[in-house]
Amino acid sequence: MPAIRFSGMASGLDTENMVKELMKARREPMNRLIRQKQITEWKRDAYREMNNLLMDLRKSVDSLRFTANFNKKKAVSENTGIASANVVGKPQLSSYAVEVKKLAQTEMPAAVALTVDSSITDTQTKIGSAFDLNINGQTVSVSADDSISSIIDNINRLTNDSDNPTHVQASFVDGKILLTSASGKINDLPNGQFTVSVPDGQDGSKIGIQGGKTVKSSVGQAGQPAEVVINGITYYSNTNRITFDGVEFTFNQKNEGSAITITNQVDEDSVFNSIKDFVNKYNEIIEKINTKISEKKNKGYQPLLDEEREALPDKTAEKMENMSKSGILLRDNILKTGLDEMRRALSTPLIGAGINAAFDTLSEIGIGGPPNGKYAYQENGKLYIDESKLRAAIRNNGEEVTKLFTRFSNDPEDNAATKYQKSGIAERLYSDLTKVIDKVTKEAGSATSVSGYDDSFLGRKMKEDEDEILRWKDRLLQIENRYYKQFAAMETMMSKAQSQSSWFAQMLGQSQ
Repeated sequence: MPAIRFSGMASGLDTENMVKELMKARREPMNRLIRQKQITEWKRDAYREMNNLLMDLRKSVDSLRFTANFNKKKAVSENTGIASANVVGKPQLSSYAVEVKKLAQTEMPAAVALTVDSSITDTQTKIGSAFDLNINGQTVSVSADDSISSIIDNINRLTNDSDNPTHVQASFVDGKILLTSASGKINDLPNGQFTVSVPDGQDGSKIGIQGGKTVKSSVGQAGQPAEVVINGITYYSNTNRITFDGVEFTFNQKNEGSAITITNQVDEDSVFNSIKDFVNKYNEIIEKINTKISEKKNKGYQPLLDEEREALPDKTAEKMENMSKSGILLRDNILKTGLDEMRRALSTPLIGAGINAAFDTLSEIGIGGPPNGKYAYQENGKLYIDESKLRAAIRNNGEEVTKLFTRFSNDPEDNAATKYQKSGIAERLYSDLTKVIDKVTKEAGSATSVSGYDDSFLGRKMKEDEDEILRWKDRLLQIENRYYKQFAAMETMMSKAQSQSSWFAQMLGQSQ
């Protein structure tokens, strides 16, 4: 607990205020440390924000390093009314001749719906009457203690009985017992039908059938498999879909005797969108980083101390803090160098065996800098896409576009410069981004760190400042206590002097 002090009792001086004023000058070195630590923390956080952006861009670049993302195929049918197709794997063939001889037909079961008496409110309620339920020549005995649930179980036991199967299965839906032919068993029923009856003199009304009455089911229809010929080989399927060679074919109409062609083509839209997404992400992120490293630094503004912040309105304090933060990464060398390296990665021509000189730079496939103009220099490396040119390159020279992005040099005889030139744009960018991310992490720590101090340069600096601040707090407390002791001693002396003066005055008054 802080000491309770009574000051100025003899002198009448405002000792508290005097000590506070004396301590202001003493606290200034610690205040500088507090402000310095705050600036370091702001800089660390700004670096981590930039690192998040760089890692986001690297993730976008990563997908362009692999040829598989440029070789995506789409299947194109010359007549989708007969058959369509969708690539689901890695096709080996470039085209397919397809003839649909038969379409698959779903089996339509034979069925009867028996309406259960409304007095039976759930499947566990006892029926309360006994009768024999004859289904397709087999008997299910129902007792008064049976419920809808037990009746259905007993019917289903006979569905596939090895000796005398009914080939009929039961279920309970919306107050009705539904009896349907078992899947694939229509051909085992006479004329595709079955009968349900209760003997004369027995009461089956609780499940919707009177004694002496026979109910015929609807006539079921057997299913039929699809029969198709693909590249001369016949295939059968219970549905109108078949997967062959990594392609899912869907059959819509018969074309027996007149095959259609389905071809595998490069998915131009997929490749184009991948490249466009990367360009948009690149432009977005370099704009944010360029803004940060060119942000104006406001002279005369510094972080607020706690007591300064408390003395100001919230909006004013927030404004002053933002003015202090501005320019925290102005002309930062790590980020500026990183941006320069990214621009070099994008503009350096690709070399190496099998590289077509007509497609060795981004500009040759329709990706370049801003149009010439008065303010073009202000774009700071922003990329622009000529969509028609890029689409044409993907469509007509897809292999060259793939090489431009994905080529990787692993020749041990290549020096670093040659290896760089032989590497595709995505490979170079990924490597450069990794380097700048590592530098920022070394400077400011991991972007995923949430608290405490790490082993980064700024993390160590913050820890050193914090330790020095704690030492200053102890030192200042000692100085403050010394001041109070000095004032207390003065008060004591003045109190004694006042007592002596009063005694002398009293003695002189008595002598007179």
